Amino acid sequence: MDTLLWNASFGFYAIGLFHSVVAFVSKKDLFFRVAIISVGIGFALHTGFLVDHAVEKSGLLMTDLRDSLAFLAWTVSLCFFISYARYRIKALGLFLLPLVAALMLGTAFLQSSPVPDVLRSTWIYVHTTLLFFAYAMFFVTFIAGLLYLFQEKELKTKKPKTFYYRLPSLVLLDELFYRFLISGFCFMTLGLLAGVAWAEKDWVSGWHGDPKVVAAMITWCIYLILIYFRVTAGWRGRRAALISIVGFISVLVTFLGVGYFSGLHRF
Repeated sequence: MDTLLWNASFGFYAIGLFHSVVAFVSKKDLFFRVAIISVGIGFALHTGFLVDHAVEKSGLLMTDLRDSLAFLAWTVSLCFFISYARYRIKALGLFLLPLVAALMLGTAFLQSSPVPDVLRSTWIYVHTTLLFFAYAMFFVTFIAGLLYLFQEKELKTKKPKTFYYRLPSLVLLDELFYRFLISGFCFMTLGLLAGVAWAEKDWVSGWHGDPKVVAAMITWCIYLILIYFRVTAGWRGRRAALISIVGFISVLVTFLGVGYFSGLHRF
């Protein structure tokens, strides 16, 4: 059943992505409505897939890379709907949905692995869920930052190209950036605190120096610095966008890179 749900959800995501591209190029609302409906159906089927897969694994999800990619794709899709519901930025689908499709496709080439005993804890649901929502929100800030840099560059040329008129204003991008930055930081903070509580309760000593823990703290500090200077020094626009790009690179390193060098997180 989960294979059928996965295939169906991926198919509708692909249809939604295709119509998002067509809508962006043609500027016709009909294609965008089809995209929203398709992604909505894909999201519902994706949710069903996660639930069915969790039942099959006795409730344990996000215990290996395959499950993690599937859940991260779900959180990015959810963030897409949240951002669209709040800001009505149609162009976001063109930039967020490719990641959803890529993450879903990535799960097709991976196999589920046995669940380590250390992960058989209720803490995993709190710790990983919060962090994955944070990563998805930071991806939105990353996209908003990139679009801000592009729009700013186009304005400075005084001869903006067609692509410029299909993207939201700098003010709207900055608001989207800031809201998701704060939300992502709060989720990451809570996720790290849950991880500390879990480690102190169940894990072996020496977890403080684990590469993935160190990388996560570096990522957290980057976003803390960004928020601090935005609040105290009014950092906006180009500087904030550049730091957010560095922060998201750190997210990728934390999520994918250091796992190969991590002793306690090697699963």
